Amino acid sequence: MSASDNGFVNYHFRHAIGGFFEFPTANAQKILPPFLQPIEPHHGQSVLSVMAFDFSDSMVGQYGELIMSVLVAPRLEKNRGIPRSAFYPFLLGTTTRASREHAIERWHLPHFMDDVDLSFTPDAHHIDIACSYKKAPIIEMRITDYEWEKVDHRYQAFTTDPNGAYMATIEMHAQFSENEEERGTVQFHEHEFTSALDLGEINTTPFRELWMREGLQTFHPLDQIARAGE
Repeated sequence: MSASDNGFVNYHFRHAIGGFFEFPTANAQKILPPFLQPIEPHHGQSVLSVMAFDFSDSMVGQYGELIMSVLVAPRLEKNRGIPRSAFYPFLLGTTTRASREHAIERWHLPHFMDDVDLSFTPDAHHIDIACSYKKAPIIEMRITDYEWEKVDHRYQAFTTDPNGAYMATIEMHAQFSENEEERGTVQFHEHEFTSALDLGEINTTPFRELWMREGLQTFHPLDQIARAGE
């Protein structure tokens, strides 16, 4: 699979899951660049997003991906609605070198620079993921389902590197389930992958759980953006 002539890039996935967890805004501000502001569901508490993708087809083949992000205020675009959520991914882990090099070169995303092991174990009403590196555990997470519907969602992702700041518009087309029943769980382990987080201060019960199945993720061409004060 390759990018289309207009620069859009497609990734097909079996499962895409995510949990939103409250953690201290002071921790979020240490992670975020100054031009982005965290979303606070409660004063002093921001949102840590943990997402995992099981990609079945892409221009770099099949692979798994784990994404750690902070939810941020979206960038408003003329004549377009507000995106469903906006993210600042501060670290990604992938199961293949090709997928990692592709995401760094094309999307300027920050990565753990070795392959991780990432497993997906779906059941009737929940799905478990486990990520490890050389048998050392990093994260285990369970996400549960609720009602399912077909959706077309739009999101934003921001990233930075020494050459500038960028925004990616991402469309998701899939069967989708979302809930705030607080049935999911996450466990973080001390590891380089989680070193930006104050692990003892994270609420390990997600206040929102997301699960998409048999879907398509489409990246729009990347936009370089101005940072506040520049």
